[in-house]
Amino acid sequence: MPTPARLDRYIIAARLKGYLGKHEDAVALLSEALTEDPGNTRLLRFRGHRRISVRDFEGAIADLREAVATLPDVEDEYELYQRDVEPDAMRLIIGDAVERDHHPKVAAIQGTPEAEQYMTTLHTAVWYHLAVALYVSGRLTEALDAFSHAYRTALHYEGKVASLDWSYMILRRLGRDEEAAEILGRFSGLVEEFDAQGVGYHERLQLYTGEIAPEELATRISDNPLLVATVGYGLGNWYLYNGRPDEAHAAFQRVLDTGATHAFAYIAVEAELAGRGELASASRSH
Repeated sequence: MPTPARLDRYIIAARLKGYLGKHEDAVALLSEALTEDPGNTRLLRFRGHRRISVRDFEGAIADLREAVATLPDVEDEYELYQRDVEPDAMRLIIGDAVERDHHPKVAAIQGTPEAEQYMTTLHTAVWYHLAVALYVSGRLTEALDAFSHAYRTALHYEGKVASLDWSYMILRRLGRDEEAAEILGRFSGLVEEFDAQGVGYHERLQLYTGEIAPEELATRISDNPLLVATVGYGLGNWYLYNGRPDEAHAAFQRVLDTGATHAFAYIAVEAELAGRGELASASRSH
């Protein structure tokens, strides 16, 4: 496969910087690329993501809202995960061609064996990251709308369960319990689509449905800091809106203890403790 175009190489390089924990470098690379192609959907999507990582939430929201505005005119495409992007970055450094297309069009390969290596799409990623940025900014009702778009556009199990999970947490925090119950009904309807890529969010939703107890949830996870943080934040929320604030804050502290500062769950705990917007109001109501 040929070497990716220049802007695609910027994205691969920026993603590698992110994997190395150099998120500000990633933002700088993507900003440089955007001077060459302002308004590029993929560049805005990835810069918005990394702006969340550096806690520039307003910048992230601006980027991702701009990206959302372009989506009606941009054909959806698949995205690769770290396990595929990282080795391709190494090949580019060495001077070799990458092994795969980094953004095949959904319509061209959906339903084929080739599509099975992908786990999300551009449209879903834009909506999902916008929703996360809004959530950690304390703008829960706006985040809920964005997560609903992420769910509707998702073609893969992980995107669906992650969007449902955040939506459920928001609705419970806002006291909209009947709507939250409907979210759990959708989750139950996804049983035949289960994929291990949804680990963490899948287990959190099992907690919410009562399939597993909070004590059992801890036994379901490994010592992977990202997974511990993901599960821990959901557990803390569950304690919070079930009237157990001391246990909630203990769970939140365990998330911080992971040191997984790039994890959205970790950033959400920071937002929790900072007391932002609707997030703070919803926390106080419990």
